[in-house]
Amino acid sequence: MLRIALIAMFSLALAACNQQQPPADTAATSAPADAPMKKEGPVAKAPSAYGIGTTFVGNLAVNGDTAVSTDTMVQKIERDGRILDVYEHATPSSDPGGACDGETHVLWDSQTQNWAGCMANGEILGENKPYAARFEWPLQVGNRWRSQPHWEDRVLHPDWSGEYWSDYEVLAYEEVTVPAGWYMVFKVGTIRTQHDDWYEVSWYSPQVGAVVKAEWGRTEDNGYGPLEGSWELVRAEFR
Repeated sequence: MLRIALIAMFSLALAACNQQQPPADTAATSAPADAPMKKEGPVAKAPSAYGIGTTFVGNLAVNGDTAVSTDTMVQKIERDGRILDVYEHATPSSDPGGACDGETHVLWDSQTQNWAGCMANGEILGENKPYAARFEWPLQVGNRWRSQPHWEDRVLHPDWSGEYWSDYEVLAYEEVTVPAGWYMVFKVGTIRTQHDDWYEVSWYSPQVGAVVKAEWGRTEDNGYGPLEGSWELVRAEFR
């Protein structure tokens, strides 16, 4: 999937692990998000659950290095009362300096298509609980929400584990062209994060029923180091 950001899936998602930093003080984490701003316009419901065997092929770029990524759902598991989709990368995913560097599998919440965690050869490297972040359904331009999961870094910096918050907004309903084709999409991205040291933007296509484009990154101030990543859908095969 968007392997990190991806498609939700994807991949690219893929990117979710780009969100990490030591937790801030209680006063900061309790700060309320801006009041939701509702507008007239198209609405997108959550996509139907993908089946085992679903595959996403995309063009992936991480810190200037490009590759074709292939992510295939190999199983569904239950964890903390949620069904998670487990995608296997054809080649290990790159997250230079990050907790998910070298991941061989990525976990996505089957119902919400939010990133849940990353794995390498059966070991969880990092995960978010609950599995909430970039999508809060239904999507409509102007909708805003706050995600406040508990991040667990299992390998690289376990002492950085803790709650962190990020504010998201459905920024636009617009056209986008990717290798897979031309689509009308909902652009969803972070508008503020706890340390203002990372970001992610996803373009979700109701027509495809998946993310078709994603961008994510970390700044120099992020403890895991700077990063810039992007992913665009080339082909999706649903099961």
